[in-house]
Amino acid sequence: MNDKSGNSVGFEKHPVVAVLRLRRVVERLGISRSTIYDWMNPKSPRYDSTFPLPIKLSGSSSRGAVGWLESDICWWIDSRKTITRERT
Repeated sequence: MNDKSGNSVGFEKHPVVAVLRLRRVVERLGISRSTIYDWMNPKSPRYDSTFPLPIKLSGSSSRGAVGWLESDICWWIDSRKTITRERT
């Protein structure tokens, strides 16, 4: 809902939270789906404990929609930049 000036009304106390589905995370990071699954799998040699885990978007216990908070993905990218810059 917008007021006369076009500003949103009623959302002042709730920040906008974007949820990215797997396809968008893949596009954002420029990697494959399998790489993401490897980063999340503790048994994988490519496991990355710092990579954000997805949140459940549906009530299904075994399967269902998941997504990543955009802020978590942005934080992870920033952390990778810091690590890379420290090495040089």
